[in-house]
Amino acid sequence: MLIEPSLLVVALIAVIAGSALQSMSGFGLAVIASPILVIINPEFLPAPILALGCILSLLNCIRYRQQLHFSNIKLALLARIPGSVLGIVLLALLPSIFFSVGFSFLIILSVFLTYRRVDIHHCPRNLVLAGFFSGLMGTTTSVGGPPIALVYQNSNLNTLRAELGLFFLIGTLVSLAMLLVSGNINYAQLQLTLPLIPALFVGFASSFYLDKYLGQRYLKPLIATLSLTSCGIILLKAFLY
Repeated sequence: MLIEPSLLVVALIAVIAGSALQSMSGFGLAVIASPILVIINPEFLPAPILALGCILSLLNCIRYRQQLHFSNIKLALLARIPGSVLGIVLLALLPSIFFSVGFSFLIILSVFLTYRRVDIHHCPRNLVLAGFFSGLMGTTTSVGGPPIALVYQNSNLNTLRAELGLFFLIGTLVSLAMLLVSGNINYAQLQLTLPLIPALFVGFASSFYLDKYLGQRYLKPLIATLSLTSCGIILLKAFLY
């Protein structure tokens, strides 16, 4: 076994919590589970975490399929491609701490502005910007959820869940394909991923019950909290590793 039984329990709890949160708010698995899983075993990053996110995104797309509108998210998906490519280029030129600090302060500023009555509207321009920075942040820091979630924070709750699910599903599939082609997926990573899949389904199922306590009015504060937590995790990883 690649994980000790006691650590496996911790990993399962982290995945249950993260998948439940993402099923309710549109993102959160990477924010909650990634730091814990990477501490347990660095091999969890990036392929196993991406694979878990891909499965969960598929489940949420199926659950909220009635609210799915690909036309709303295609601009963000298209913009994610050059953002990811630029991220790969910049990683070779600049230290990773540059991205961690820069993006964290950018997200903190965005959250602050939304609470100063400066609304970040769901519009084509903002979707393009969010998709681009999501690809750039995801490539350079492994946390790409906050930019696109901030654009959707004032949207209908089920629309947000459906379209963020589709955004992350396609994005993680592309990333996994690139990792596979480049030889960065191995059997050990598969062994790490498989025991955690049941926890993913438990978290997803528990979100049906927890939904009773999450109303539309809690969406914006929850996204702000997750975004700021993401920034804290990015900064922590930057200065400790």
